[in-house]
This record gives sequence, C-alpha cells and structure tokens, in this order.
Amino acid sequence: MKKILFIIILITLLAPSIKATHIVGGELNYLYLGNNNYEIRLTVYRDCYNGVPLFDDPAALGIFDSNNLLLDTILMSFISLDTLPPTINSPCVIPPTNVCYEVTTYIDTILLPPIPGGYQLAYQRCCRNYTILNIVLPDETGATYYATIPDTIVEVINSNPIFNSWPPPFICSSLPFEFDHSATDPEGDSLYYELFQPFHGANLTNPMPQPPFNPPYPFVIWNPPYSTSDMLGGTVPLSINPTAGLLTATPGPLGQFVVGIKVSEYRDGVFLSETKRDFQFNVVPCVNLTVAALQAPNFSCESYTASFSNNSSGAGTFLWNFGDLTTTMDTSIQFTPSYTYSDTGIYEVTLIAFSDFDISCNDTSIATVTILPAFELNTNYLNAPCTQDVLLESNSSLDSTGNVIFDWDFGNNTGTSTLQNPNYTYLNSGTYDITLIAHSPSNIGCNDTITFPITIFPSFTLNSSLDITPCSPKVDFTVNSSFDGLFPIDYFWDFGDVSILEDTSNLVNPNYTYLNPGSYNISIIAITDSPACGDTANLQVTIYPEFTFTPTIKNIKCTYGVNFIATSSLDDIITTNYNWKFGDGATSNLPVSNHIYNESGSYDIILTITTSNGCNENYTTTIDKELLSEVFVPNAFTPNGDNENDLLFVRGAIDEMSIKIYNRWGELVFESVNQSLGWDGTFNGAPVTPGVFVYHLITRCAESTETLKKGNLTVIR
Repeated sequence: MKKILFIIILITLLAPSIKATHIVGGELNYLYLGNNNYEIRLTVYRDCYNGVPLFDDPAALGIFDSNNLLLDTILMSFISLDTLPPTINSPCVIPPTNVCYEVTTYIDTILLPPIPGGYQLAYQRCCRNYTILNIVLPDETGATYYATIPDTIVEVINSNPIFNSWPPPFICSSLPFEFDHSATDPEGDSLYYELFQPFHGANLTNPMPQPPFNPPYPFVIWNPPYSTSDMLGGTVPLSINPTAGLLTATPGPLGQFVVGIKVSEYRDGVFLSETKRDFQFNVVPCVNLTVAALQAPNFSCESYTASFSNNSSGAGTFLWNFGDLTTTMDTSIQFTPSYTYSDTGIYEVTLIAFSDFDISCNDTSIATVTILPAFELNTNYLNAPCTQDVLLESNSSLDSTGNVIFDWDFGNNTGTSTLQNPNYTYLNSGTYDITLIAHSPSNIGCNDTITFPITIFPSFTLNSSLDITPCSPKVDFTVNSSFDGLFPIDYFWDFGDVSILEDTSNLVNPNYTYLNPGSYNISIIAITDSPACGDTANLQVTIYPEFTFTPTIKNIKCTYGVNFIATSSLDDIITTNYNWKFGDGATSNLPVSNHIYNESGSYDIILTITTSNGCNENYTTTIDKELLSEVFVPNAFTPNGDNENDLLFVRGAIDEMSIKIYNRWGELVFESVNQSLGWDGTFNGAPVTPGVFVYHLITRCAESTETLKKGNLTVIR
C-alpha cells in the first residue's frame, strides 16, 4: 500500500549566521580532450537562504605536482547558477519550502603536458552550515574538492568518473531510503564505490584561498557517535553497494549531516583516479497523510455482533469489508460500524481509508475478529496422596488465545494465584471452598466463575523413638503418626538383627532384647488403606558388651602410699566415670590413683563406676595400713646367750642392704646383705671383746638411690 507523507515540523535547519556558512557540497571532474588538453568542471552547491557569500567569481583552482608543489593557479569565471528543486525520498511527501540549494559549474580548458607522477587538482572554500550535526565545529570547517590526473606512464588518455545524479536534499527520518548514486566513466573503466571521510579546506581567516593550500588535505572531524561507517545514525546505517552504487539507509535523528561518496576507476585492474563528492542531507520528520487504522474485538462471547473502532487519520471516506463470505452485504461506509455475523468463526476485516490528496496514497488496514460461542470454564484438582499439596487445573474455550486472566482464591483467606494451573500447599487440614474467576478483559462477555469444596487431610508423617534399658541389651520402641485416631494404621517393625529371623513385630510400641553387642538399623513401615498412604522411618541403636570391672589395690614399697587401679569392659567403647573414696576423706575421679596415708589405721575403700549407657556399680573393701619406721641400727646389744637382745639386726622397710662392722683397729668383724641375718657378737668363731664398734650401712628401697649410714654400736657382756 502507498502512503502520502507530509512534514509536521521541520527542524531548524539553517538559521541566519554572520559567518560565511554556505557550502553544501561539490565535486571536481576532468575530461581529456586530446593533445594534453583537459576540460575542467568544478561543481559547487551553496545554501540559498543562509549562505552569506555568493559563489566565487572567479574560483581558484590549484594545480600541483605529485610532490605537493604548486605549479599554477587557474581562475575560473562564474557563468550562471541554477536552483535545485526541493525533492524528498517519497512520492507521498510534500517537500519543505524553507530550504534552498543553488548550484553552479565552473568550466575551463587547460593544457597539462605529461609530468612524472601526474597532477593534483584542488579547490577550497569555507565554511559549512553551523547546524550540521555529525562533524565538529562545522561553521569553522571548509571543504576541499579534489581530483588527480595519473602519470601518462600509467595511462595516456583518462577522464575521471562523473556521478549521474545529485541526491535529494531531503530524506525522511525512520523511513528506508534508496538512491542510485552510480557514475559514468567516459572511457568505460571499471568503477568501485565506497563511503569516504570528506576533506576539510580553507578556514575563517582565509575562507577562499587563491591559490588553494598545498596538499595533503585534512579530513573533517566526526562528532561522536558518528563515523565514516555511520554518517547518519538510525536503525540502518548509510551504506553504498560497491559495484552498483546504490545508496541505502534508514536514518534516525533529525538534522543536517555531511556525507562523502567516492567512486574509483580501474582499467585492466590498475587504479587510475577517483571522483570524490561530499554533500549535505537534511533528515526531516515525515508522517502519513492518510492512515487506515481499525480496532476489532479479538473475540466475542456475548453475541455474534462485533463493534469496530476507527483510528484512521487524514482520510475523508472509508470502506469496510467484514469478511463474511456467506453474503455480499458485509460492507459499510460508516466511520465506526457494527456488524452481526451469522455464525461463529474467524473473519478478516478490511478497512480502506481514501486519501483526499492522491488516490495512489490510499491506505488499507486489516484485522481479524473471532466470534465464539458462550465462554466455557472447567476446573479439576489433584491432591497428592498423604500430603497437603494440591494441583489445581483449569481450561477455558479461549485458552488458545492466551488472552484469559485466571484469579484463584484457595478459600478461608489462605492464599490466591493468577496462574492457570497453580500448585498450593495448605498449612492446615480441613475443608476449603475454592473459587476461580476467569475472564478475557478485551473480549465482550468472556467470563465465568466456579466455586467448589475440597477436603484436605493432614500430611501423613511418622514420629518414632527408642528407649534403651540402662546397661542392658533391651530396647523399647515407640511410634505414632499424624493419622492416629483418624484411620486404621498397620505398623511393621524390623529390628535389624540379622543373627535371627524372628526380629520383627507388628505391635505399635514393641520391645526387643539383642543377643549380641553391635550397631543395628531399625526400620518402621506404616500403611493405611483409606486413604492409601504409607511412610517409612528409620532408627539406629548401639548395643554395648556386658559391663564388668576389676579393682586392684597395692601398697607402694618403701612409702606410706597405696596404688588403686580400676578397669572395665567398656573403657575403650563409651564414657566411663570412676570415683574412689579412700576412707580418710580423700577422693579421686581417676581410674588409676595413688594415695598417701598420714597415719596407721583401718580404712574402708569405696569405688563407684558409672557409664554413659547407664551402668552403675559399687565396690567396697577394707585395708589396714601401718606407718613405717625409719631404717636404724641399735646402738648396743648383749650377746650373752640369755636369748634377749643376743643378735644385732638392721630395722626398717628396705629392699636391699649391705652392712659392715669394724673393731677399733679397723678390722672387719662382720658383714651381711641379708636383713634377716643378724650379728651374734663373734669374730672368727670367738666372742669379741666388749667395747665400741663402728658400722657402715648401705640401703636401697624400691627404685630409690642408695643411702649410706654410719654409726657406733656397743657390745655388752
């Protein structure tokens, strides 16, 4: 369909300026005439309204060699100008009238005899319109129109390509743009097209240099985000077909933009020269003069009559076709008509909006309407067995449209959902009234409400525990469920004792005595018939060996101490606590303890043993403890045969001893290492003479060091 477009607003394109801002575009061509003569054509475009200076008269063309040295300046006279028509890239758009471009072409013939490297031609002028968006400081940026003539070594006869047409000064924002920007080469050379970054040239101080500045020439500076690959912005960047020269874009931002196009010529694969053109695009807003727009109800569940809205603009008359193939009377010229269909179905509705501007710009809009029978809503629910989880399901006669809203209320202020098939978990058992409201907001009469009850039972759960008889292999088991008192429940116990087969029970709270110590895994299975529920729980129990203990009490040699030792069969398996009471008020919590008594006496010993599995045993005994005297040797004895004090003994608790007795002349009269062997007062079988004798006694007790004791003793007859 075609649409007539018009300009709602034109951006402020070229406001008056005191600067020399007028250059819109241009290009430089040369045509070889023979005998080293060339016709030079310089085409320059200027802004009619905002251009301060007129076209140059004369225009100075600089001729340079390949080393960038000025050879000559050609002053080309102004002849005449022409005004470009204000065209735009759409047949249905009225171009703006407040923008004007003028064009002139300077023509001259010059003789350029062959020189090494060929020639460079250039014309410069400042400046560009200050409203240009895609370059930096446009009102201080000039232009250079440039061409090269190749060395005759490369090619004797050559003319550079000539673009066939000048682009329209206006293009529409957001509309696809196409323009044939192809060129013709006088010698029929191969052409290659590309975008290029235009040249800067001249300046505010010297806006029309005569002669022009020497090459090379700087480029204009792009104003980000614009670049050579995106000169206009928009959804489709400006591009040119490299072989056909078709210029395409879908511009976006409004405003003025500088564009550079280059065509290069090749002969037998050898580059010869090129033509560079830069020009200015004006991107303007374009809207449809005539737009056909209709709005039809997607569905109708109330009746077979559909009412249509007309949102068209820029049209004087309308023609509706309601798509009812059963009749030819399904048309209307009303602005907002209604139509009653004979049956349900899907119908294609067409609206033609007739343009008052141009018949070729009429617009057409097409929509569909579906006529349905009465709105139908169905529901169902699935309660996961033995849980409080519910899956709610619904469907309606409009499900396939995706235009149905579902509002669930789960009852008793428990919760809501807008899903079509929600899952919901009730926190408590009970009976709930569920309500579903379904409707299609954009479709007349498409709504329904359903309410139904649902009974939620408690979730089926098991709670199990065990209680071990202290210090015993007997275990009591207990179980209960959330269905106790509601439904009959069967329980099955397996006590995990693989040593026998009869380790099961069907009692609710059984007990079991294990024959052997070890760890056992117990399982409980609970089953109900109505509702059909089941659950399994697991327990673990550890049975310890039989508890036995052994106490040991030993005197500590050569001391007044006693060693108390206790061990049990569970010491290395579980926690075992020991408590000794030594009978003199002292206690100990260690299984092995040493205790020193301060005085002789009879002591009642009590040992209490407890374990973490509940064993508790007491052991009692009595010990007699006499305090030990010091080791000593009597200082006199009477070996006279009266059986009283006839022998001299070493007294005291010792393990080892060595005694030597000397007379006053230093003779050894007696020695012994046996504490039970005493001296009878003789030497060499004869009684010694009464008197004083000296003894040396060395003793050792248990692991102690040796002790030396010296003294005198008297023999009395």
